[in-house]
Amino acid sequence: MSDVGLDEISRILHSSFQGGSGPNVSKTDLSRMWSLELQWFSPEASISLVERLHASGWLVGSPDSLGPPLGVELEKPPLGWQPLVARDATIPEAPPPSQYESAIERPSDLTAETHDEGHEAEGMDEEGAVQALVSLVSRRSGLDRREVLRRAQRKRRALGPVTMLMSVALLAREQGLEMHEVLELMEESTAVTTRSDFSR
Repeated sequence: MSDVGLDEISRILHSSFQGGSGPNVSKTDLSRMWSLELQWFSPEASISLVERLHASGWLVGSPDSLGPPLGVELEKPPLGWQPLVARDATIPEAPPPSQYESAIERPSDLTAETHDEGHEAEGMDEEGAVQALVSLVSRRSGLDRREVLRRAQRKRRALGPVTMLMSVALLAREQGLEMHEVLELMEESTAVTTRSDFSR
């Protein structure tokens, strides 16, 4: 049984998701793209590969909304490239999340929990506000934290010079969440940043 190289998987995902900035797609649409549009694999092999990439962490999200993991650098394939993946090939595990995602996921979840319980979150800086907002969007929308981060990071890349806090807030609005709590968190972060700037 052969192994699929990391570069091969990276190129497949780069081609399928516009370098990582493209929208999420469903399992069905992705397998159809690979089999009918790009004619890389048979329909059965395409579905099998989607499922194995999802199981190994190269695709994240629900079967109706899959995309590459946040922070993984995708390699652009050379001109005329086509993937060579045997149907029984072993798929390696995806690399660990990016340092940025890890920093967001690491503690101060205490900040988010404190805010969620209705306590004061005075002194929250932007990083703390991002953590709290990610937790809020995750809980209200039903998306897991990693998926919230991945979608917000993709939105940030698409929009250009916007903060991560703003990207998560825009995602919250897209999910139809109540924006009152979102704006409160953003205002707390802005107030702290302003006080910090004046203290210099």
